[in-house]
Amino acid sequence: MPRMSALKSVSYVLNRFLLRRAFLNARVGELKFRVKTEDVVGRHIYKYGRHEPQLTEWLRATVEPRDGELLIDIGANIGWYALLFETLCRGTTAEVHAFEPAPDNLDLIRHNLQQNQAQHVTLHEMGLSDNSEGAALHLFSDANRGRHSLLPINDHATVDIPTARLDDVLESMQLADRPVRLIKIDIEGFELIALRGAHATLDRCEVVVTEFSPHYMRQGGLKPRDMLDLLASKGFEPGLLKDSEVVMTSVDSLETADRQCDIIWQRR
Repeated sequence: MPRMSALKSVSYVLNRFLLRRAFLNARVGELKFRVKTEDVVGRHIYKYGRHEPQLTEWLRATVEPRDGELLIDIGANIGWYALLFETLCRGTTAEVHAFEPAPDNLDLIRHNLQQNQAQHVTLHEMGLSDNSEGAALHLFSDANRGRHSLLPINDHATVDIPTARLDDVLESMQLADRPVRLIKIDIEGFELIALRGAHATLDRCEVVVTEFSPHYMRQGGLKPRDMLDLLASKGFEPGLLKDSEVVMTSVDSLETADRQCDIIWQRR
């Protein structure tokens, strides 16, 4: 594996700086990904065949979708987790619903879902919020396309995108009574607003995996404690991954944290 990573690193440098290729094709096990060359997520997938390995392995080891369940990926980027969930759903009638609003990411996730024949995944080309009025997406550079945010925390261009409430989307698809195995949400500080539009969905959800970005939230005028309290009020308890195990923690301890982390919320 180290030798393969070294070879891939050399290949990456040649493709990016000598051949100046805008996109690269990566293979991770049975899955294929088209990635943007300078994007940090794409670079890691191409060079190392992984992305957020600790969380990825925990999800692969613990999530076993049952027939009829929903798995929801909010902030799907180029499709890493949507395709992971797709592999977990095979042999069942479970469904994956992936939400991504950024035009540059949409081009890639459409391609990646198609080339992997992701039959369990429905892509929603929109952002999730607590309203359906639309919003300005504040773009980051190509160095990290996962940093686009609906909070005004980036100094690059903006693009107008459609938004909707998760509860409304699922109701419109006649999925409002379906059990939800997992919600994964990573939208650069805007998680609180999106979850405010998902009260009914949270009530029937087993696990929520949230990226927690207190610095971005404060920069965007939000209170990090409000997101923690919302999920706690729904009957979830927070935990942090450590050595592939979830170590339970408290809302109070998370409130004082100032670093970005993934929180795994499980029902009491």
